[in-house]
Amino acid sequence: MPRTAEQNEEIRKEKKQVILDAALKLFAEKGYAATSTNDIIKEANISKGLLYNYFESKEELLKTVVVNFANEMDEMLAPAHDNVMSKEDALQFFDKFFDMLMTRTKEAKLFTQLTCQPEVLTLVSDSSILSKMSKRGEAIYLYLAENHKENAEMVLMNFEAILNGITTLYVFSPTEFSNEGMLQYRDYLKNMFIGQG
Repeated sequence: MPRTAEQNEEIRKEKKQVILDAALKLFAEKGYAATSTNDIIKEANISKGLLYNYFESKEELLKTVVVNFANEMDEMLAPAHDNVMSKEDALQFFDKFFDMLMTRTKEAKLFTQLTCQPEVLTLVSDSSILSKMSKRGEAIYLYLAENHKENAEMVLMNFEAILNGITTLYVFSPTEFSNEGMLQYRDYLKNMFIGQG
């Protein structure tokens, strides 16, 4: 019995996701430049033809991986989609950020690597979702600046340095951090930047 159009579409989605998962794993572990399309084909256990049936190039694979994750990050950064954060939104930002860090470590590792490789970052910088995500990210900065007016510049520098630092430490040495310790640190940062009262 021949497959239905819906079944064929489901198979296509599954195959595409296998390729994206393999690419993400290798980009995060080896880096974009050190990963070849043959590496991805081997990791995904597919034929070369199948890879190129879904993606034109390694660059398109990177863009797709980044855009998919950026869409999720966009949801996290401004849940109301109005670029205005309430205190509750700001507290939830820390919950969601740490949840992302602990459950989506490969994606966080890839993003961290991309920020250190401007020549690779330019491959995805034309993506509209990245500029949208950046704009949404401004919401937390505006909230912090508004609520720490007396030394907003120092608070924002500290906030960015801490988030970048904990991300880098965690994605490159996740076994050095317990889940309980990460959640305690999250709550410490909430209290430092937002306050609980």
